[in-house]
Amino acid sequence: MPNSSFSSYSSIMTPMVKILSKPVKIGLMSLGCPKTLVDSEVILGKLSGPAFEFIPTIDGCDIALLNTCTFIQDAQAESVNSILELIELKKKGKIRAVVVMGCLVQRFPEELRKELTEVDAFIGSGEYGKIPGIIKQVLAGEDQVFTVGEAGYLATADEPRVTLTPAHYRYIKISEGCDHVCTFCTIPNYRGKHRSRALDDVVTEARKFITGGAKELLLTGQDTTFFGRDTEGQFLLPELIRQLDRLPGLAWMRLLYAYPSCVSEELMQTMRDSEHLCHYLDMPLQHASDAMLSAMKRGITQRRTYDLIEKFRSYVPDLAMRTTFIVGFPGETDRDFRELLEFMKDIRFERIGIFTYSQEDGSPAAAMPNQVPEKIKGERLKEAMLLQQRLSEENNQRWIGKTLKILVEGRNLKSGSWSGRSYMDAPEIDGTVYLASKKPLEIGRFYQTTIQKSAEYDLFGSV
Repeated sequence: MPNSSFSSYSSIMTPMVKILSKPVKIGLMSLGCPKTLVDSEVILGKLSGPAFEFIPTIDGCDIALLNTCTFIQDAQAESVNSILELIELKKKGKIRAVVVMGCLVQRFPEELRKELTEVDAFIGSGEYGKIPGIIKQVLAGEDQVFTVGEAGYLATADEPRVTLTPAHYRYIKISEGCDHVCTFCTIPNYRGKHRSRALDDVVTEARKFITGGAKELLLTGQDTTFFGRDTEGQFLLPELIRQLDRLPGLAWMRLLYAYPSCVSEELMQTMRDSEHLCHYLDMPLQHASDAMLSAMKRGITQRRTYDLIEKFRSYVPDLAMRTTFIVGFPGETDRDFRELLEFMKDIRFERIGIFTYSQEDGSPAAAMPNQVPEKIKGERLKEAMLLQQRLSEENNQRWIGKTLKILVEGRNLKSGSWSGRSYMDAPEIDGTVYLASKKPLEIGRFYQTTIQKSAEYDLFGSV
């Protein structure tokens, strides 16, 4: 389960296809997590070439492509609302066609096809290789094009990608799909079984990105710790990290979505010994009560979780841990919830995302008895978030007077301050470090920064 806040990646690129002598503008909007963002980059890569010209806005395009998310109900609602907005633009004559792709299509193909007849094409999450041909069909005026096959497209290093992130960091999807059986989750239904890329292929892509100017590589997958288990019969994430660590020009690596029951001592040692892997671990735990962990089928107990975190921090004392928790899972009692709060107080995570349970059709948990009322879910979410806000502020106060290496990413023109990230912060989901500097700074470069004050989630310092 990814720990994304489900905010839309607003990166938009618009290629132009020349039909006869008239260019046809094609825009793409990507919703959801980093894995979907990688897919969107691959999709645009398949539309690159001399027939295409990219422009930075979707407004006024002829054909709009939408890459959707369906992870929880909020993400589904965002995807459906985006489709309806594009359909409205089509009705007003502002765009000519709408093409909907990705996870929502893979999960609800017939429902979408039946209810949204105004959409010109639906493309499943594993069919991105067919994008150029489908665009030609749409431009030729064919009736609704529909293609949904095997779930989850997994690109290789030789497939071109169009960058939708700032040039100084790139996501690398090292695997696709998931073999775990968490009862709240339906991801295997629309992402497929776990499939790892070849290790050499990942290294080749990483080398390509570094040559292109990337300073930070973010390794992502539904479960990055399972990398290599399906193809080589062994967990190869530590070996992958060691090989990437030797690439010249790399400054940072960051590990996302580590499944707790697959985190090994070798991975801990590898992070300790690595020169470039950030001391940052994104490890979604989902709960701390044994009753809830068992009902969720997480494959780990509270005691084992305590031991795992204690051992990891013994290897990497400055480890910044991000996790996610679900409140309001079916059968969650007040005692279960209190256990979660006590666990948060004990561990004092640097970063946490907390979500209310989403009753997903087709998941085992959706049919469980003792569904928690929405009001109680909301109350528990508020209490847990207030606790984490206090803990995060206390954690941040420890950095006052210390120096951190900050990757600068932007500037506020009104205040003149700069913004960036420390090793503790992944793009889009974690905090920000605001920097004061008497001299102009360069976006995409690192600067030693003395922290002078802190807030609940952010730090403030001077270069």
